Amino acid sequence: MGAITVVGAGWTKGQLTLEAAEALTSGARVMLHTGRCGCAEWLREHGVPFETLDGLYEACDDFDEHARAAAKAVRDAAAEGDVAYVVFDVRDRSAVALAAGGDVRVIAGPPAEGALLALVAGETRCVEASDWESFHLTARENCFVREIDGQALACEVKLKLMEVYPEESEIWLLRGEGAPEQIKLYEMDRASGLDHRVCALIPAQRDIMKLERYDYEHLIELIRFLVSPQGCPWDRVQTHESLRPNMLEEAYEVVDAIDEHSPEHLYDELGDMLLQIALHAEIGRKHGEFDSGDITTAICQKMIHRHTHVFGRDHADDAGEVLGLWTKNKMAERGQATRTAAMRDVNRSLPAMLRAVKVLKRASEAGVCRRDAEEAMADCAALLPGAGEDEARFGEMMMALCDLARRRGIDPELALNAATDRFIGKFEHLEDQIRSEGRVFETISPETLREYWYLVKL
Repeated sequence: MGAITVVGAGWTKGQLTLEAAEALTSGARVMLHTGRCGCAEWLREHGVPFETLDGLYEACDDFDEHARAAAKAVRDAAAEGDVAYVVFDVRDRSAVALAAGGDVRVIAGPPAEGALLALVAGETRCVEASDWESFHLTARENCFVREIDGQALACEVKLKLMEVYPEESEIWLLRGEGAPEQIKLYEMDRASGLDHRVCALIPAQRDIMKLERYDYEHLIELIRFLVSPQGCPWDRVQTHESLRPNMLEEAYEVVDAIDEHSPEHLYDELGDMLLQIALHAEIGRKHGEFDSGDITTAICQKMIHRHTHVFGRDHADDAGEVLGLWTKNKMAERGQATRTAAMRDVNRSLPAMLRAVKVLKRASEAGVCRRDAEEAMADCAALLPGAGEDEARFGEMMMALCDLARRRGIDPELALNAATDRFIGKFEHLEDQIRSEGRVFETISPETLREYWYLVKL
């Protein structure tokens, strides 16, 4: 097996380093990723024979397949002797694939972005045009895109870039040995002479007022300015407590947007809710309590810990089993040893009916129901003769109950919360009774649980 040397040759023949020239004239078999490069001219001038892999572009369906095929072609050639494989930039996919296989020497050569970086300041993200689907971009950074080899690819890259950079942005386009040319971002796919040597440099746009699209970090930046001394008097004086009503209101407005089946209204209302989160994050940061990183870390950790059927050893075949695991993991996470503790954990700030539903749901998951469906319907029918099972009738019945409470001077919220508390208390006695008899709750049949339920007295 011969030695493999990956040579970063740059775009022009003048960019070849002395180390690269020595490798190319060492007698090794020279293979070029593409013959459309300055290195090919240099090799001809120096009488060095070479071959190219340009034929693979037509034979392969996508760039990943092309990179694998190129790496295989080089390794197959190395079976017969030493090979010098020439690429524009050693970050090329095929070069990375070769290096991953081990036993490869790499001569870095000049970076593709080269002197273009003198035109901008700050961090620069360097990407290969063919990777456009996986670009992770931010307008706060410069972006250098290499090997824009055709109009179709330039169009895809342009559309991806315009998701973060304004379409009117002035960008730099570099073609082979030519001088950098300034064009508008939206004109990228209209440029002539697009081939493997064409690169683009998109300067960062750090003026938030000139952006057309914004990400979460822009929102945090905006909020940080609004709560600063130079910002907004109202935003500056807000606290977690003062924003509490706003969070509730925004949550209900999101629900309304969902019910309207309006995507435009929904993303607008979700933005309002995200604003509340960003405000709380900035207030927390100012007081040394927490920041946006703590918020995103907490929810990511929670999703990993709760999805043990995805990230752990548990198994779930359907949504019902997933919910069971979620409840189990949540109880373990919060140190809840009993089902009663899980019920008490339901937020008392919820509207009474929603809280009751959550408590009843957790009881149902444990195998306990307050009423059979027939008994519940009989109770409803007694309160509102003729009530059926349909949602409209049920809504009318609930309205009648609220009116009855009003007429008798009863606060329905307080009454329902009190009933929910009594239900939790009765459930706690149920668990205590079962434990006192040395039995394990989870092993008792639903029929036996029902008998216990009716025997338990508050």
